[in-house]
Amino acid sequence: MRDQHLAQGDDVPGLLELELLGPSRIVWEGHALTIGPHRARALLAVLAFTPGEVVSTDFLIDELLADGNSKNPKNALQASMHRLRTTLDDNGIPGAPLVRTSVGGYLLALPRAAVDTHRFEELAARGSVLVREDPRAAIPLLEQALRLWRGQALADVAGGRRRESQAVRLEGLRLGALEDLYEARLAVRTDRSTVAELEQLAIEHPGRERISALLMIALYRSGRQGEALATFQRVRTWLNRELGLEPGSTMRGLQRAILVQDPMLDGRPVEVHSG
Repeated sequence: MRDQHLAQGDDVPGLLELELLGPSRIVWEGHALTIGPHRARALLAVLAFTPGEVVSTDFLIDELLADGNSKNPKNALQASMHRLRTTLDDNGIPGAPLVRTSVGGYLLALPRAAVDTHRFEELAARGSVLVREDPRAAIPLLEQALRLWRGQALADVAGGRRRESQAVRLEGLRLGALEDLYEARLAVRTDRSTVAELEQLAIEHPGRERISALLMIALYRSGRQGEALATFQRVRTWLNRELGLEPGSTMRGLQRAILVQDPMLDGRPVEVHSG
């Protein structure tokens, strides 16, 4: 998506995007630039959580300097800001117009759509709404959202509680978008690649009941009723052992439907909820 300009207009030349869904980088007019040093990278990422909004100095200090190693945290923050702007300047991007000093804090002068995390959330939300209304239309939106991921979100960004919570939240949204995508695909078709991909996801995320429920449907529609029922038993065993829980109502209902070969499972859209 290359149609977003900086909010401040002509202060920064060309098109610029910030990517955090993988190794952090700035993409400017098609050229990918790494961001460093590590504290400057973390500072830019935290500002990008709420682009266009002032982030207070106190919040930034708490998030980035919580280790207490700095005798003068405000000076340390200013030094990190200087290094960030210098890095941007060295790559031909005017740092001060992009990362602005404001009353009580700093502001990243970018529109939300110029940060890949926000683009992902917007596309995933649009796709999720369409999963049951129009699954064919949902599929390209969800695929576009998931293609933005190049690796683990914020993996090379140090920080405190906000960074950790953002990373966990984004990973949860990624898995939710994957589940939406496979539900939409199953509403349209079932093929070998869908089954194989769901099998791998179920292994990687044994506690995500929705993934296993979708796998049960895909296996059943592929003529593998025994394996669909075995998937239920595997999830039940894992939940009992790890959490002391039983599968939720969706999976129990699917098990019953498969046992009686309910016609509702044959090729028609099936709503699969979490838990």
